Amino acid sequence: MKALVIDVETWPDDANANLELLIRDVDQLKSKSVGYEKTMWERIGTELEKVDVESLEFDHPICSGVLDIKSEPFTKMPGSFCDIFKEPFEKYKLDHNDMIMDTCREIIHNEESKINLNEDLSNVEFGKWLDSSERLQEMARRILESL
Repeated sequence: MKALVIDVETWPDDANANLELLIRDVDQLKSKSVGYEKTMWERIGTELEKVDVESLEFDHPICSGVLDIKSEPFTKMPGSFCDIFKEPFEKYKLDHNDMIMDTCREIIHNEESKINLNEDLSNVEFGKWLDSSERLQEMARRILESL
């Protein structure tokens, strides 16, 4: 079995590019926010400016351009900052939906099964899906139809 190969020389470049996009997005949110929420985005921006991606693991969410409330910089912040971050997302929270859950499980299973096969994955690009775009579009369509 061949393992997924992470290019130790190029992944930091991809991760830094993702971090730069994340910082840009946070800067936009800072300019659109007021009060306590603005303070929170400013604090997140300050923490992101300090991030050295090479000191993180390649699979850290920030390396993929994702803010995860269970990882840095949130774990370094007081709970009150994190609480204000949660509030705007409550309006996007979906009720439990078996169709969406089953489709998400299928996506994860498909990705995992491709990694576990005796398949040469040396040409897989960092941050790219292993499934075909047509298959992913079909799964996305199923999710959207269930909404």
